[in-house]
Amino acid sequence: MTVKCSALFPHPPLAVEEIGGRELQKANKTVEGFKKTAQKIAEFDDLDLLVFITPHGPVFRSAVSIIVRDELYGDFRDFSNPQIKFKEKSDTFFSEKLFKNAKRDDLSLQILKKEDLLNYGIDNELDHGIMVPLYYLKKAGINLPIIPISIGFISYQELYDLGKKISETAADEGYKIAVIASGDLSHRLKRNAPAGYHPDAHLFDEKLIELLENKDFAGILNIDQDLVEKAGECGLRPIIMMLGSIFDKNVDVELNSYEGPFGVGYASVFINVKQ
Repeated sequence: MTVKCSALFPHPPLAVEEIGGRELQKANKTVEGFKKTAQKIAEFDDLDLLVFITPHGPVFRSAVSIIVRDELYGDFRDFSNPQIKFKEKSDTFFSEKLFKNAKRDDLSLQILKKEDLLNYGIDNELDHGIMVPLYYLKKAGINLPIIPISIGFISYQELYDLGKKISETAADEGYKIAVIASGDLSHRLKRNAPAGYHPDAHLFDEKLIELLENKDFAGILNIDQDLVEKAGECGLRPIIMMLGSIFDKNVDVELNSYEGPFGVGYASVFINVKQ
């Protein structure tokens, strides 16, 4: 009992129908990729937990963070749609076990409780990096407790090792889980892209997808840092942590969609763990 599957989802809020409206037509491949990947996860009818890794929660330079609360709230008020709300259960037992396991090996994981969130001015535990994939997962009929983990700007190796701890904690405690990396790829694919344009940015997306499809996870940990900088991405660190959670698994990798209609690379990838 451990990681049953994992996935990479992008997180453009416009992929939510109520937000995207007509613009959604320009990202049709992404929408279909969301649906296909979510449906693949929904086929596992024995999952206990969804573990999300997001780059848009409480991100610290020196540690990964995990929000520990019985219930998690979020809405799309920052995208002019406060009526789209989420109220999800979490699993504090799993979160605290993961924290203890990480600390035992001197890994940089920080717990955030209600008072910590208030001190940081955070009133939504669920950020759009979690809510956008969750929107499609719930449409696929998935209703499971959520563990919200935010990346830290620590080394890739430590992120990978923390991903291992997710898997080890699930195995130790008898959980069957899905680990979901939320992240967009290059933000510089077009001249009107949100982070500006770089002519080599597309090479990052192509290389990362190639490494994923070839299951060359070591290659992802050692990807060219100059290329990473040119891309201006937000998905690499969540992906590395997710890959750590399947470090010892025999897997199949399925690319369900990729496109960059607004200058940002959106990839949906499903990873099946062979039993």
